[in-house]
Amino acid sequence: MLSEKELFDKIEESIRVVLNAPEVQIKKESMFKADLDAESIDFLDISYEIEQRTGIALDFNEAMHYITEKKGADITDISVGDVFDYIIQARQQNKENA
Repeated sequence: MLSEKELFDKIEESIRVVLNAPEVQIKKESMFKADLDAESIDFLDISYEIEQRTGIALDFNEAMHYITEKKGADITDISVGDVFDYIIQARQQNKENA
């Protein structure tokens, strides 16, 4: 199982590939739309890349539901950290269900 650092590195790598952003600094606080210029369609590609690199299936619809429950329904942008937290939570749930 990947450590949290390794997992974040894989998520960051996935985002870089999809957004073609080799020079952009990607942190947990980075907002997908405001900071990384991501568009809605990019989320599908990012989730695919994350799954390819980590083996963890990422359903952005489920992730958005989790994030809006946590932050409120009126959010207009999500952070890399939001996605990271969702994956950690989902990984923990899968571990408990195994």
